[in-house]
Amino acid sequence: MQRAALGALGGAARVSGTPGIPPSRDPPIPEPPIPGPPRPGTPPSRDPPACPRAPPATALPSPTPPPAAPGRWLSAAPPALRELRELRARTGQPVMRCREALQRAGGDLRQAEAWLEAESRRRGWARAAAPGAHRAREGLVGVLSEGSAAVMVEVNCETDFVARTPDFQQLVEMAARGVLGHCQGASGTKHLLREDELAQLRVGDRGDLLSDHLALVMGRLGERLALRRAGWLRAPGGFVATYAHGWVPPGPPVAMGTYGALVACGGLEPGPPSPELQELGRRVAQHVVGMAPTALGTPEDELGGDTETRLLAQGSLLEPGVPLGRYLRDRGGLQVWDFLRFQCGEEPPQEPPAPPG
Repeated sequence: MQRAALGALGGAARVSGTPGIPPSRDPPIPEPPIPGPPRPGTPPSRDPPACPRAPPATALPSPTPPPAAPGRWLSAAPPALRELRELRARTGQPVMRCREALQRAGGDLRQAEAWLEAESRRRGWARAAAPGAHRAREGLVGVLSEGSAAVMVEVNCETDFVARTPDFQQLVEMAARGVLGHCQGASGTKHLLREDELAQLRVGDRGDLLSDHLALVMGRLGERLALRRAGWLRAPGGFVATYAHGWVPPGPPVAMGTYGALVACGGLEPGPPSPELQELGRRVAQHVVGMAPTALGTPEDELGGDTETRLLAQGSLLEPGVPLGRYLRDRGGLQVWDFLRFQCGEEPPQEPPAPPG
């Protein structure tokens, strides 16, 4: 009996599932009835009918967009944005001011540019006339030579950051060219221009006042600027050696720096100077920048001390134990007739009164 019962259990286990595990004694879970047609006389069910399951959606492949043409985004910009970009590229003015100019001009680029120029001048004059404004002591010295003449200008600003901008350096170049044009139509071998004289010079293709250009750049840069001074030297029968010292990279035609010097000189014989004399003259101009003499002296002057202010009595930079006059005489006989030195930010020395006529 026991063997028969065990055999029956083992067979049932093999039939129902895992070998050796007796079947569950829980009642089986009934399968849900399959809905069919209602029986006659049965009231209809009030439960909502079951929604049939929708078949899974098949994802359609997305079309590949065509490649964008080069520069398409620029041409697709709205007209107002294109005009704003063009006006800013022309004038270099801030975006908000360019937008205001376009709004005032109704989108006309020429009228907007003219309004910006007039507005910059107005802002510049207002900044220049502001009470209590600090004096501008930074800036650049510009040096320009042509033929037997050379000029030097000093233009000041409030910060060296502004002095490094192209707008400011273009103003220095414009001032130097204006002084050179004035020098070519004047007489004499040396002259200094004050700030008010500089402001009245005519410059540029349209012959505008230099002071108008100054106000325009002031309005653009937002700093107080000043045309400090200018001067020229002319050397008939000789040449004017020049030197500019500072952080501005050298580049023709206007040399710029924080120091500048002009030296009127010539050789023993009249005529164009040799390359050796030109290099010797450049070294003398470099000496003027470094040693800051205030008087010329004579080639026969003996060597002075550390406080010597006569140029030809100072020790040469290349041979400190030899006075500069003797140094030049022993190396080709370069004659120095006059010199001019500017240091950016310094107080200009007062010109001696002219002798009575």
